[in-house]
Amino acid sequence: MVDIVYGSVLGLLSALAFNRISVFQIKKRTDESSKLEAVKNTAAVVIWMLISGLLFAAVFAMKEGTAERLEAVAYISIAISIAVVDLDIKKIPNPSVLALLIIRAAALIYAIATGAPLKETLIPSLVGLAAGFILYQLPMFFGIPIGTGDVKYSSAIGFCLGAFGYLQAALIMAAGLAVYLIYLVATKKGSLKTAVPMGPYLSLGVIITVLFPMFNELSQSVFSQFF
Repeated sequence: MVDIVYGSVLGLLSALAFNRISVFQIKKRTDESSKLEAVKNTAAVVIWMLISGLLFAAVFAMKEGTAERLEAVAYISIAISIAVVDLDIKKIPNPSVLALLIIRAAALIYAIATGAPLKETLIPSLVGLAAGFILYQLPMFFGIPIGTGDVKYSSAIGFCLGAFGYLQAALIMAAGLAVYLIYLVATKKGSLKTAVPMGPYLSLGVIITVLFPMFNELSQSVFSQFF
């Protein structure tokens, strides 16, 4: 119970910090005051804090080990920030994507240094990185434009979550996006060709996968067998 309380408090503080980071990132990319106000107003900050607090509490309740918890909440915090920025200005900030890569690299180094098998630790992340990059290149061959920020974010997610974690996140993203597109068509507010920021849906996949890694055992089995 104490751990859950610690997680909740950490989530509240993280939300405040990442809200300011997001405001800074938006301010660097636009001069529209309405865009900034949408993120920095009191209601938005309170909602962000509540969501972050609940998610952090869930992480501290479901995961053990300080390193695993810190890695998970870092991914969640950055994913929320990316979702907010992309939803607000339709851009995914490169520093946030770089932060994901650095955090995962540090986690891999720590895991290997503390005795984790090199192949079973490193290869899933490298395969995930490649999968995240390739998957978001495919639509371009069919004339469907994909932003470079989306490609970078997708690749970083693959690196962080591994190949099977990325697959789960991608399926969740696709399901969320499909629901939204159906809503647009049903309400006649858009069509299947309507441009939609992908960051929020990718972030949704990241958060759910971090909390509920359904393919984790399958990933360990496959990579231990083939590598």
